[in-house]
Amino acid sequence: MNTLHARLIEVAAGGPAENMAIDQALLESVDRDAVPTLRFYTWSEPTVSLGYFQKARDRLAHSPSATCAFVRRATGGGAIVHHHELTYSFVWPLEYVPAGAKSELYQQTHQAIIESLGRFGVAATRYADWGDQAVQAAASNEKRCDPFLCFQRRTDEDLVVSGYKVCGSAQRTSRKAVLQHGSILLDVSPHAPELPGVVNVTPHWIAAQELAEALTSSMAGAFGMKFDSFLLDETLMERANQIQATRFGQLNWNEKR
Repeated sequence: MNTLHARLIEVAAGGPAENMAIDQALLESVDRDAVPTLRFYTWSEPTVSLGYFQKARDRLAHSPSATCAFVRRATGGGAIVHHHELTYSFVWPLEYVPAGAKSELYQQTHQAIIESLGRFGVAATRYADWGDQAVQAAASNEKRCDPFLCFQRRTDEDLVVSGYKVCGSAQRTSRKAVLQHGSILLDVSPHAPELPGVVNVTPHWIAAQELAEALTSSMAGAFGMKFDSFLLDETLMERANQIQATRFGQLNWNEKR
């Protein structure tokens, strides 16, 4: 069987609108060319990314992050404070996804994250598999009121360490591809002091670059791929700049609700 080749975009920092625009440009690229693409990134400044359906004014009620830059994602869910974390995006051609099996893509990716954290001695697990029923019941009650911050919400596939959510993801589908992006919380941020990261609930320190390298290896094994390093080319960056100028960099997008 031939090895599937995929593109790897290594860790780089980007601005709020820039990061979302690049993800959208990659989704369009994979929709057109069917080349799986894994991208890792951080944020050039502390940023709140709002879920697509959230109201922009609601971010002002969370005072620690109210003065942060913000951008509205094209994916749903709660707001994420991007600061001391690693963000990934994985764009996968739908021709490789069995009909109705996008949840399997979600699960396989999160399993790769569990394996990657395990390489550093960090025991992460799916929330559905975590055993503290009392805390799960409390979180279920909290979930019904939809907390503003994504990392205060829980779904079965979210990843927890010592009961604290450290990873959540979301998907968006185009005609021929699916984008999944998510955040792995490494350390607490002063802009979200209620959310501990991996290094706050374990004795282990993990650098974003080290985690990205481990996750690349785990993803290659999980999906049977060989990653080839890829630099964003002129065509992709031109498209990303267009998307940033017309969507993610515009107030009528970010404040549309």
